[in-house]
Amino acid sequence: MRSNPKHPYEKISSEEEDAATQTTPFKMIGSITLGSLALAAITWSSYSLISADHNPSTLTGRNPTLSTDRNPHLSSSNFVEISAINITSSYEQRWSGKKLPKWATKKINFSIPKEQEICFAHVGKAGGSTLGCSLGFSLHCHDGVGVGVDDASVQMENHTSSSLLAKLTTHTFHNDVYNCDDDAGYILFIVRDPVARALSAFNYDKPDENDFLHDTNWANKKAHFYFHCPFPHMEDFVQNGLREEGDSPDRCKRLAIESLQGIDSHKDQSPGHWYLNYQYYLEAIPSDSKIFTIRNEHIEEDIRSIENFFECNEQERLALTKSFNTNTWSDQDDLYLSDESISILCQALCNEIQFYKKILHQAINMSQDQLRVSLSELEAKCPHEAIAEECLDVIPDISEKLRDNRGY
Repeated sequence: MRSNPKHPYEKISSEEEDAATQTTPFKMIGSITLGSLALAAITWSSYSLISADHNPSTLTGRNPTLSTDRNPHLSSSNFVEISAINITSSYEQRWSGKKLPKWATKKINFSIPKEQEICFAHVGKAGGSTLGCSLGFSLHCHDGVGVGVDDASVQMENHTSSSLLAKLTTHTFHNDVYNCDDDAGYILFIVRDPVARALSAFNYDKPDENDFLHDTNWANKKAHFYFHCPFPHMEDFVQNGLREEGDSPDRCKRLAIESLQGIDSHKDQSPGHWYLNYQYYLEAIPSDSKIFTIRNEHIEEDIRSIENFFECNEQERLALTKSFNTNTWSDQDDLYLSDESISILCQALCNEIQFYKKILHQAINMSQDQLRVSLSELEAKCPHEAIAEECLDVIPDISEKLRDNRGY
């Protein structure tokens, strides 16, 4: 039986640290005694976030309590009626000759003050398709996944016609389609526990027999990651790829850690949503952005908190619609992760977890109680990383990734 790996991370609000010795990126050594201090740190302490040298903004001076600086009451009657138009696309302005994908477009017949506009940062495999469909975008809102046909757009327009939040959310940012205006009033994030998101992204891109028949080129590329390396399931990926003692060639171990951390040069082979991670979405937006955050685990609660921020009328509240992007094909082997593998995965995702925490901290719609709940949930799965001040791995420089996908 394998012993559980230990972590060399420091705890916040604790002066007594055990000695830790760093070796390879895959071996976790050292020890940390967790007790009541860790729980107290989760519950009451300020969380140390990522160095400003590596990130677009810091939390200096920010109070993570629910903002009391409310906007004037908004309702449909506040919007100036205009003839139906397609809203301006900053994506098309940045990429000359490219057309904004239909799923990222919205048709509106009202004018919204620029300072009230919201851009939806649709982080992949965080539950964003359901929210995006509800807001009026058309990615994965129908059986023709991703194509954004006109009838789906009409369907979404009818569904969201009475929702204040849907009307305010005029643009979206997903994968390599960055269509946010730099002067947008707010950025709306959808987030999910990083371990659950990593598992979902792994299963989402694993090719099956149907893929090899109907999308052969794509499936063959993905096969290099899932089958040429011994990674048929997430449990195998962690045990064979992330453990130094794992049963896979060094090439596969390098691919495993680089893919998970979004720094691999073979992103067409590995899970795509690992490459476009929380660091990518947070560093892509302007550093002074006002952020709303909707947690996948508390989606209804967080939607209501944003609507309350705008003093939304009851009849203008958002009703969630159905997405066709829910994973219904994975079996129990696909979903299984041992306790040891979760612990190993948490360490490998340490930097990603810090960016996740930062998005939570910057959310102006979240109260301290809501923040404590999410950090406590994270602590239950990744206790060391939830209270870590820093990680073993250096935060990647993703400036080239941003230029390639955002355009600047």
